[in-house]
Amino acid sequence: MHKNKSLDQLVLDNENNIENQYLEENIDSNNYENADIKDLNSSEEDNSENKQDTSESENANSEAVTVINSENIFDIDEQIIQNHLVTINQIKSKTLSKEFVNILSNSKSENQEGDDNKFYFIIKKLYEIGEIQKAYNLIKEINLDLVSKEEHLTFFQVIELNYLLSTFKLSEVCEFKNYLLEKSIVLPNFQLEKTDIFCLTLENKFAEAKLLNSLLKDSEKSIDQTFQNLFEFMIAENTQDVNFESIHLMELKDLIFLYSAMMRINELPLKEDFINIDPLNLAIPVILSDSTPINIRIKAANKSFFDEVISVDSLSALYQSVDFNAEQFSSSKETILNLNDDNELIMAFYYQLANMQIFPEDRLKVILEYWEFSKNIGLEKIAYSVTRNILESIIPSSENSKHNIQIALAHISNQNYEDALKWLNISDNSKVNKSQMQYVKFLINLYESDDLNTIKEFLKKINNNFDSNTSNQSLETIDILINFLDIETALISNYEYTKISDDRTMPSYFLIRDIKKNMNSQKNLTLFLLSIISMNNQNWNELHPEHLNIILEAYRIYDEGSLIKPIILEILNDLNII
Repeated sequence: MHKNKSLDQLVLDNENNIENQYLEENIDSNNYENADIKDLNSSEEDNSENKQDTSESENANSEAVTVINSENIFDIDEQIIQNHLVTINQIKSKTLSKEFVNILSNSKSENQEGDDNKFYFIIKKLYEIGEIQKAYNLIKEINLDLVSKEEHLTFFQVIELNYLLSTFKLSEVCEFKNYLLEKSIVLPNFQLEKTDIFCLTLENKFAEAKLLNSLLKDSEKSIDQTFQNLFEFMIAENTQDVNFESIHLMELKDLIFLYSAMMRINELPLKEDFINIDPLNLAIPVILSDSTPINIRIKAANKSFFDEVISVDSLSALYQSVDFNAEQFSSSKETILNLNDDNELIMAFYYQLANMQIFPEDRLKVILEYWEFSKNIGLEKIAYSVTRNILESIIPSSENSKHNIQIALAHISNQNYEDALKWLNISDNSKVNKSQMQYVKFLINLYESDDLNTIKEFLKKINNNFDSNTSNQSLETIDILINFLDIETALISNYEYTKISDDRTMPSYFLIRDIKKNMNSQKNLTLFLLSIISMNNQNWNELHPEHLNIILEAYRIYDEGSLIKPIILEILNDLNII
């Protein structure tokens, strides 16, 4: 399947395709510079992007959203941007998170000097949430000579340097470093001095690098031991006996990109810390690092796949690269036990085991086991995706009809609704679970349709069918949705007043007031920002019902309700209803 391309090339090709799609659909490509990630073993540089922005949705929860063209974020009151943008650190709704990033990254201003502060806070927020590529793109659009505040200019230069380090453009790193030194720029945490020492070691100018490092240690109040360990490793004549202590908990997050570049050029293993600190920008270095343990590389790849940074082809290639032997495949059940719950390696083993089966019935048996295992660890979407080619090669028949529901669900996950229906049509009506069949057909209708009628019919059917174990909070949320969608059905009646008070908080009065005011004036972007600020990094099922009702009404107005369907699907998913 991947014999003609290396894993590195698959990842980089995918990154290139993502960037090209983003550039064509959302921005004037003349104003942006392409990013690249440099392979450690190659002098060539390939264009890359650190996250997919406008890819086709993999399901309704992640469908692409469109930035409002009639408004600009620079029209929003500066107090909202300056005082409240800082509070948005994690948006748990994938739909709202994508819209938020798109709005910030498409910011345009005709008056840079007047919008200087807004530019700073927008770029700062993109950087803080891991969107270093988009922060860099905005910086390249503005005239740095017009930046009025020195601390803003310094921050922009830190981002530019870190972007070049994160994409492993080491020649450009050293060129930019020279430019900053000529301008006598001072960066926090002695980052410029450390980058200068790093570049000197790359040029084999060890004596000069040692001299500057001595001056650095004299200047630092607290010696950066991580940098010192890396530097000593780089200049060591014999590194075979050097016991390098990798990075654990780092206080200086801004230096993580320098550390990662130093580790990559020396082919040192990257630990899981890198994924946790900045998964969007440091996952690709981990994936491409041959010296890093394969289970950590797979963990990074799984995370990147969910974040839409890499494609299923790249993920499959990494799974295929794990080295299992014939004896392990011949005793597959024993092998899985011996992997000691190493879920990443087990996922790769199942993938290879499924692909090496000759007969369709054997392939089906393995992928059914694979799906069951992946479901138990929350990775069924990955298992469905990497087995798509196998799945499409299996022809529906009476012999395998007993698995039709499982196979249909896999096809639905892969957005292959036509094949999902084919499998449903071979059901033996005497043996089929009718409720499961109705549910699968509902999912197909749900994802194929753009309107809300399928959801309305679904909620109408499930109303008052909840058992006594259903929590009052879930019942309240369903009741809010029924009222919001104007569903003509009886109100939920099986609730109890066992708890009079509600622990869920409501936003402040003034915030609610301003949301309602902007609903009336239909100021889209202000309404959007105030709404996500009010959610305070909460899941949908954690919102107070009255707050949820206000939010739904706000998004009915925002962009003519374009986000309502994916939002409702996220709510139902949070409630484990779909």
